[in-house]
Amino acid sequence: MSGIEEYLRRVARGLAGMDPRVREDVLRELRAHLHDSAAETDEVRAVSVAEPPEALARRYKEMYGYGKAYQALFVALSAVLAVFTLPLFLFLGEGTLAIGVSLAFLGILVAYLMWVAVAAGSTAGLRAGIAACATRFGALAALGAVAGAVVEGAGGWVLFTATSLLLILLGWLPGRAREKWGRREVSL
Repeated sequence: MSGIEEYLRRVARGLAGMDPRVREDVLRELRAHLHDSAAETDEVRAVSVAEPPEALARRYKEMYGYGKAYQALFVALSAVLAVFTLPLFLFLGEGTLAIGVSLAFLGILVAYLMWVAVAAGSTAGLRAGIAACATRFGALAALGAVAGAVVEGAGGWVLFTATSLLLILLGWLPGRAREKWGRREVSL
């Protein structure tokens, strides 16, 4: 494998998750640039003066973001995690365990939503937050239909609703802050 092809392989690995068409366009353009540079000097020099492949891939990913398939995966995973934020084990008679497990999953979900927002952008984070919120309400309705009242009293409903709506904000805000105040040097 040539030095250029090895360099491109490392860049391609860093571009995982991007829209495949954008990814191929980036690699095609980069390949042409490296071959042009190699024609002027040599292949070893062209690769040695190029930006490190991981850093270059990271900058392209910041510029173009994740593809729709990955964004859908982020949304689906947030919905799955949201189901486990409900105290499901209450129905097995394990009150303290149920609350502890649901709080642990809520913490995991919050961290995940914030990561999605920062890594994939505020739109992906917002979608994941909406999916988590909607899933919590849907799962609660399903539990209520099967097991009767799940949330006790007005205070319980306020807490449940506020927590669920907060997930939307937590999915959107970190990404928006990064977009607004983060590094702006994404030129290539």
